[in-house]
Amino acid sequence: MMLDRSHITRALPPGSMRYFAWLYTPAKYRDVIAALFVIEAELHDSARAPHEVAHHRLQWWREEIDQLIAGKARHPATQVLQTHATQFIDFQPLHTTLLSTAQELANATYETDAELVHYFQGGLGILLATTMHYLTPNPSSATLDAATQLGGFIRHAEVIRDLRQDLHQGRLLLPLAQLDALNIDYEVLQSSAWPEPFVELLKTRCAQCLNQLNTLKNSLLSNEKKALRPLLVLAELHAALLHQVSTDPVTYTQQRLELKPLSKLWTAWRTARMAR
Repeated sequence: MMLDRSHITRALPPGSMRYFAWLYTPAKYRDVIAALFVIEAELHDSARAPHEVAHHRLQWWREEIDQLIAGKARHPATQVLQTHATQFIDFQPLHTTLLSTAQELANATYETDAELVHYFQGGLGILLATTMHYLTPNPSSATLDAATQLGGFIRHAEVIRDLRQDLHQGRLLLPLAQLDALNIDYEVLQSSAWPEPFVELLKTRCAQCLNQLNTLKNSLLSNEKKALRPLLVLAELHAALLHQVSTDPVTYTQQRLELKPLSKLWTAWRTARMAR
């Protein structure tokens, strides 16, 4: 079973950061990673659909994951996962990804960073960890944990980039305890001018994310880096994005930030080369 070009283009637009992750995936596994990004795109769209439609779509995906577990997948993306599974793979964790989507649909808020990390890793983190069952035989728990953390980092970077857009759509994906400590109200964040303590908080969060990524990379063995190569490419591209946001968060969160094509190409190539 193979995905058709329209599915791949929708989830991996040429030149996008996810496209480069796909490009640096071994050719025989590209359909698998594309399938997982297709599922991510489907769930992302579901969370932003009209309420009744969104719940209907999420319920369909819950049933589809059960069908995949039973070996009776119907969607082209889950059929790819089923067809290419050369060993027993526990697809049950994909239900956690659906739970993260349901939280996004409900515009859930999070009191602490620990709760936010659980949300980030439970969504994209679980999807990327699933790729490890295809990219490397019998992945270790350390490799699976690294993949989950990389997915959490990538999602966190995207949340920081899209912060102003999310706020206007009623989503506040920042720890409430930190905002309370700085006496920052949600209504203030709806204004065009953010208070200086909040701007500094964003810079701090960017720095913390980047430090966590560096710590994770330094802990990886060479064989783990090789297995995680496409995920590291995607993470480094998002790290470059965070570096830009950290210089001027107010400007970069007023519009969707995209890295320049040459910057993407250089960052992806350099990261892939170091992970060989």
